[in-house]
Amino acid sequence: MNQEKDLSQKSEPLMKRKAAKKILINDILSSTYIKRPGWEPSGILTRYGEISRVDIMGVIVSVSQEENTTTFLIDDGSGNILVRLFDNTKSMEKFNLGNLVNVIGRPREWESSKYIVPEIIKKIEDKKWYEVHQLELKLQRKTKAVKLPIEIEDEKGETVETGPYQKIINMIVILDKGEGVDVEEIISNIKIDNTESIIASLIEEGEIFEISPGKVKLLE
Repeated sequence: MNQEKDLSQKSEPLMKRKAAKKILINDILSSTYIKRPGWEPSGILTRYGEISRVDIMGVIVSVSQEENTTTFLIDDGSGNILVRLFDNTKSMEKFNLGNLVNVIGRPREWESSKYIVPEIIKKIEDKKWYEVHQLELKLQRKTKAVKLPIEIEDEKGETVETGPYQKIINMIVILDKGEGVDVEEIISNIKIDNTESIIASLIEEGEIFEISPGKVKLLE
């Protein structure tokens, strides 16, 4: 029988919790973290849009404990990411190295490193569920993923980022709903030095154009 533990903290007042998005760990690692003010949920900007809750499935490849914090490293074949559980270490004693687990939680970032604060961790006994999860991700990637204008693949065929110019151009494509993107929105959501200067350079080089004061769009 699957072991499941709801680890969610106190929910935001008067706000409906968004559905978790199935996603590859590599897509989380290559995303841009967006910090929202107040009770508005923070999240990540990915090729599937903005996501505040993720649904991943992978194998526990390492475990560490420090006082009231347990940290798992989860690998799904596309990459690995830390899952950090605060003040609930006793509830995690049932999980061990090599366990296949389903994790639903909130993506966070600390010193440019992504990690997940889990709400639910469930041990998967039947590996067929992992195969189903992977098939759903493949279908999702074909039908819902935004085709990014700049993509570089590593030796494993996974997309990697190469620099700030690529990151800004890809962000514009993801955020643009047809009417362009505010420069201020780009600057506030991306942690890159001299973002405004880079945007100005992209305009000057003809990679993007300013459709109205303070609003830019990718040149198609």
